[in-house]
Amino acid sequence: MIRIEQVMTRISDYLSPNHSCLEGLQRLSSFGAEGWPVVDGNGKLLGLVTMKSIMDKVILPGLAPATTSCNEAAVVDPVVLASSLKLDGAWARSFELAAVRGEDRKIVGVLTRANLAVALYHQAEFQLKELEAVLNSAHNGIVVINSEGIITSFNAAAERFTRVHRDRAIGRHVLDVLVPIGMMEVLQSGRSEYSRKFKVGRRTYIMNRDPVIQDGKITGAVGVFQDISEIEAISQELASVRELNQELDSIIQSSADGFIVTDAAGTILRVNQAFEKMSQSIAQELVGRKMGQFVEQGVYAPHLVELVLERQAPVTVMENKQDHSLLITGSPVFDEEGKTIRVVINLRDMTRLNQLRQELLESKRLSEQYHLELSELRSRTSGDIVASSPEMERVLELILRVAKVDSTVLLRGESGVGKEGMAKLLHTQSQRAGGPFIKVNCGAIPEQLLESELFGYEPGAFTGARREGKMGMFELAHNGTLFLDEIGDLPLSLQSKILRVLQEREFVPVGGTQPRQVNVRILAATHKDLEGMVRAGEFREDLFFRLNVVPIAIPPLRERRSDIIPLLYHFREKFSKKYGIQREFAPEVIEAFLAYDWPGNVRELENMVERLMVVSPGEQILVSQVPQVLQRDEGKDGGVSVRSLMPLKDAVEEVERQLISQAMEKYGSTYKAAAVLGVNQSTVVRRMARFKRTTAKNPPEH
Repeated sequence: MIRIEQVMTRISDYLSPNHSCLEGLQRLSSFGAEGWPVVDGNGKLLGLVTMKSIMDKVILPGLAPATTSCNEAAVVDPVVLASSLKLDGAWARSFELAAVRGEDRKIVGVLTRANLAVALYHQAEFQLKELEAVLNSAHNGIVVINSEGIITSFNAAAERFTRVHRDRAIGRHVLDVLVPIGMMEVLQSGRSEYSRKFKVGRRTYIMNRDPVIQDGKITGAVGVFQDISEIEAISQELASVRELNQELDSIIQSSADGFIVTDAAGTILRVNQAFEKMSQSIAQELVGRKMGQFVEQGVYAPHLVELVLERQAPVTVMENKQDHSLLITGSPVFDEEGKTIRVVINLRDMTRLNQLRQELLESKRLSEQYHLELSELRSRTSGDIVASSPEMERVLELILRVAKVDSTVLLRGESGVGKEGMAKLLHTQSQRAGGPFIKVNCGAIPEQLLESELFGYEPGAFTGARREGKMGMFELAHNGTLFLDEIGDLPLSLQSKILRVLQEREFVPVGGTQPRQVNVRILAATHKDLEGMVRAGEFREDLFFRLNVVPIAIPPLRERRSDIIPLLYHFREKFSKKYGIQREFAPEVIEAFLAYDWPGNVRELENMVERLMVVSPGEQILVSQVPQVLQRDEGKDGGVSVRSLMPLKDAVEEVERQLISQAMEKYGSTYKAAAVLGVNQSTVVRRMARFKRTTAKNPPEH
């Protein structure tokens, strides 16, 4: 096959950016090339300069060719072809002018599509002549007709058989030149016909006829015929034997298994190529010799033929030879009288199958490993935990490691960062996942009730107690996990009891006298400065050290802003499923979310997404619908504002509304909001109810 290097225009040197367009024109003119490569000092191809590119980019715009760099006129990013590429491969590429790269990756020439077309034409012409020579050298007569029945090819053998000269045959209808030989029927049926005999006078011919099909249409037919008059009688007798022998040989030779055929005495009659490879021998060395003579080569069971003859049934053995595992089967062949006349031995190399088996086992092992890793990765986004920032990735990696042991963990972080979700993840990824997960909010239960909630009480322990007593949270969490949220709010009077459970794994219920054993893992969480509380005497130092075995700090949302967008879409999907509504966030809303510091962290973000999805009247949430606290300008972070001049009374009410809204978003509790704002909890509740009624009567304008 012709390659590009044989038809390209060779390039002796290159143009550089320092050469002018005038020099490029001279180079193109001198060598009669359609294009010339421009390369930089490192030999990198910058482009191809052509007459057209210089005309379009330099001369027509009025630039001076003598002073304009040829790089300005170069066609950039030209198609680059390998010099070893074949012509048909190059024709499949789309180009008018291409650079040609040699084996050293340097540009060695250029090739135009026109030159490529000429070369392809010459190649096709040569192949046509070559085909014609092959046809004429064939012993069989070959006739080719088109869809109209006109003869288009007539080889020398056909001239001899038909005694019709080629010049008289080509261009005429086949029925005007030859007796009917069925080629017109092939045009109509589109079916191939083989070994069709016909007679012309005293001569007998055998003919194969095939349709020529292009693009699903019959465009012609080919007839191949041979004069078999002299050998017809012999061929009739041997045809069936020959076919059976060829089929048998094809079956044996095409098998990947090794085959040996012996007679009843163990003399080798036939072997296939696969066995030749196994025995590292050739058929001529094996055929005619006894099986026992090749025992030293050790590729088959030496006594297999004797076993088959003895048992008169197939025999299978396994042998390991030269790092190969062979499955060897000998089968007898009987004549009409039931006498064994042949033994067929099949050798199957099981080495590759055993390797595949080992690879399959290894694949299963890797699959199990990947499944475990995937399970761990999925656990990172289970529930409401969404983490894509490096900060949270490090937290989750630490949690997944610590979850495998029973160490006490202290989760620290601001309110709303997701400490409870992390505690649940620690539980679900631990060996206690099958046990209970009990949460106790130490700040939400009154001090006088907290002890009985944690440790339970005996019957009649105090006035109003249940007659049958009550199990505490520690006992309910037996063989599981107890999560002590807001541990910083734990009264000093109970801290010693918690310390005892951590140290001794036992406790005494309220009103009880006998300690009870408990198997529970303690997880604690707080947003307070426990170290400062220890120094102030508000928290026991020994309890702090027992809780702080593995401290895990969860960063606030403002320190991991890359989590804001994933969390936003996570909550959007959550509330879409919950309420059956679809909402999209405008880009300005997303920018506002990213700019806001989220003092209430993930909880505040979740509440904000739910609010916007529920109250938004349209399918898209606009920035005008976002609360004013998210729309504040820089310098007003965390502050309040009024939108325009208004009566002082209304302004005071607006400021109160914003302050209470911010406090509730940050702390999520009317008690905590009231404490921060310095008012009673009932005042906060009344103000919120009044604001809700006012908003219902006068909805905000957008």
